[in-house]
Amino acid sequence: MVDDLRLRMLDDLLAAERNFRDLAERKVRALTGVLTELAYRLAGEKLEQMRQLDPSAPSSWKPEEWRSFFLSISLTSQGEGWGKANGSGQAAEIAALQAKIAALERELARVRERGYEVPPVERVAQVNPLLVSAGEGRLAGFTLPKIPKAWEHRWQVRAEMSKADAELHLKRRGMVLKCLAEGLSVQVEIGRYVGGATGAQYRSGAIRRVFEALEESGLIVRQTLTLQVTGSLPTRLAVARLSEEGKRFCRALGWPVVESDWERLIRLHEGEKQEGHTLAVLLFASAARLRGWTVEVLPEVQGKARPDMVITRGEQRLYVEVETGTRLHDGNAKWRMNAELNGGRVALVARNVEERGVLVADCRHAAEHGHATDVETLIAGRLVAVSEGDPLWAEEW
Repeated sequence: MVDDLRLRMLDDLLAAERNFRDLAERKVRALTGVLTELAYRLAGEKLEQMRQLDPSAPSSWKPEEWRSFFLSISLTSQGEGWGKANGSGQAAEIAALQAKIAALERELARVRERGYEVPPVERVAQVNPLLVSAGEGRLAGFTLPKIPKAWEHRWQVRAEMSKADAELHLKRRGMVLKCLAEGLSVQVEIGRYVGGATGAQYRSGAIRRVFEALEESGLIVRQTLTLQVTGSLPTRLAVARLSEEGKRFCRALGWPVVESDWERLIRLHEGEKQEGHTLAVLLFASAARLRGWTVEVLPEVQGKARPDMVITRGEQRLYVEVETGTRLHDGNAKWRMNAELNGGRVALVARNVEERGVLVADCRHAAEHGHATDVETLIAGRLVAVSEGDPLWAEEW
């Protein structure tokens, strides 16, 4: 008994150490990404020349090498950087960038020295999803239609539930099905809408039991997608879609059923084979919707371009490409076609901060302006803490 307890404690300590290592490495990559962005803005041409001599630069640089690079460039000269401001505002921007560089160098050195700093998890965990105003109005005024007798056998509840609990549970089941019928796929996003409308946290047992009951009844199909974003532990995303029986059930309730994002990726983009890419597309789609954007996955466009999605908000419209690697495309054709669709702008989602820097460098040759983010950054932002109007992109140029 004592030996088993010691083994469990040792396993817990080892798991905690691995988690701390992953968190520290993630923080280092994020800081490196910010430094890389600043370097490109101040001396993009010089940095590209250094990358040609050393392909691992600047991601492999230590604080001393970053310091040498910034000391070697002139912050007052024009024409060296990418995306620099002109005119009277340049001096203020230079001063702000110098302050950022100094702060980031100190932070990067501190993280490399300490290694396993624990982030403020307690503060994040205390965010109340019911206080975040993104998407809660989606199910406002929802009323569950009368269940046809032919379907009552699939609409049972556990005997131990009180009448009030059973009614609320069944209402939540209906809400989940309505969201799936409208084309949503990501469980955490749907859970947030349902929880916001019924007073439950998006990851509570009450919401989890709703999905479990729907799966047991044969009305939905669920799967957990994985993607190796960074470190040794894969990122997981639970997704769901209506089964054929579930589609017939929703139509019997009078709800139109559209092809879901997940189904469309399976049908048109080998979504089952490219599981990581599917996860990245669905995660970004949820992040965009929660920020007030309308999302269409795999839109039809004229020409050879095949964008992964198009997002719109007001008069803004962007075709977005999701790249879960750092593949080079002939003549940057992929990014040039994306820029043509967007009127001269590139919009991309990378796998992590480091790969985003590589892809952005390629895209700068294809377009003078663009927007970029990555799965690692989107995960760090947590869907539960997102609200409408929050910035969607990690960087713009």
